[in-house]
Amino acid sequence: MNTFVNAILNPVNLLIDCGNSSLKLALSKDLVIDESYSIEFRQIRTFKNNVKRLLARIKRQNKLDGIYIIYVNKEMKDLIEPILLNILVKTPIKLLNRRSFKTFNLKYKNLSSFGIDRFYNCLGGKALYKSSNLILVDMGTATTIDVISKEFNYLGGIILPGSLTALSSLINKTSLIGNHSILVDDKLLGLSTKECLSSGFVNGQVLMIKGIIDEIRRTHQISFKVIFTGGVSNLFLSFFPEYEFDSNLLFKGMAFKLLEDL
Repeated sequence: MNTFVNAILNPVNLLIDCGNSSLKLALSKDLVIDESYSIEFRQIRTFKNNVKRLLARIKRQNKLDGIYIIYVNKEMKDLIEPILLNILVKTPIKLLNRRSFKTFNLKYKNLSSFGIDRFYNCLGGKALYKSSNLILVDMGTATTIDVISKEFNYLGGIILPGSLTALSSLINKTSLIGNHSILVDDKLLGLSTKECLSSGFVNGQVLMIKGIIDEIRRTHQISFKVIFTGGVSNLFLSFFPEYEFDSNLLFKGMAFKLLEDL
């Protein structure tokens, strides 16, 4: 089936996540994520041109039912909205920043401060594993850990500095360390500043996350399935071979939300 016929017969939704440091987009049909893209948010002119080119290609190759946006970065959201309106003229746009889902018992003080990415990670985990207790680890600008029960009760979470954030802060605030390329390996003790930094970068996250997961299991005395996601997590997957990885967990959560709203 050629691309044009496929687009007509199989309309899709465009899902958009305006994150802290990058714009992520995905095409979805029900819970299936067909394609996903990422654009770094750096120089604004380059960013806008990259968004325009990608949206033009998506428009040529697909029939869109709707555009659904979540954001933690309002500046990015405000930049892309006029581009969306200009290129995808007749496609309806809806913000999905309301943190509600009929079966999700989310007891969180000041709900508006619960990261929208964390909310949709929880929905994505539930969509994939309806009968499991879940520990969701998202490694990005921050490393977040959220825990939900198989009854879809939110049990709590943890926010930690992300690996790259911590490394950047350390280098910027310590004059004698300097900037070094990082080795991602399992060596614990270094014999040079580069090796010591590399060990701190890797083991600071790996041992911390493993310890937290073990403590969650010990505290709750129930079995958990662990799912990793986030832009930095692929650097660490070899250290967590026993756990699941899903780069599109958030988008699956958004798709799950859309199914509820039908």
